[in-house]
Amino acid sequence: MAEKKRQWAYELSKCMTCGVCLEACPNVNEKTDFIGPAAISQVRLFNAHPTGEMNKEDRLEALMQDGGIEGCGNSQNCVRSCPKGIPLTTSIAEMNKDTTKHLFKRWLGV
Repeated sequence: MAEKKRQWAYELSKCMTCGVCLEACPNVNEKTDFIGPAAISQVRLFNAHPTGEMNKEDRLEALMQDGGIEGCGNSQNCVRSCPKGIPLTTSIAEMNKDTTKHLFKRWLGV
């Protein structure tokens, strides 16, 4: 893994699954199926890893389902509350970009 990629992957890997970001997110509640920022960030981390790339499309498909990436309202409470300072909204934005690319590739049959 290239050093630059390894450095940001390390930042994402600091997640200790404490759930603070889920508690702070107004979109994670009993009325929605939103999986939350931590899971989306972990998808980004797994998809970037050389061995995780083989299941990348499956993870992107899962994020495109109900409760996935569309559930984020971009309140950014997750970033402000994360005790490890993980750039969760950056991961959400990147996964939004990746799911959009995946959708178009699927639509075009590429």
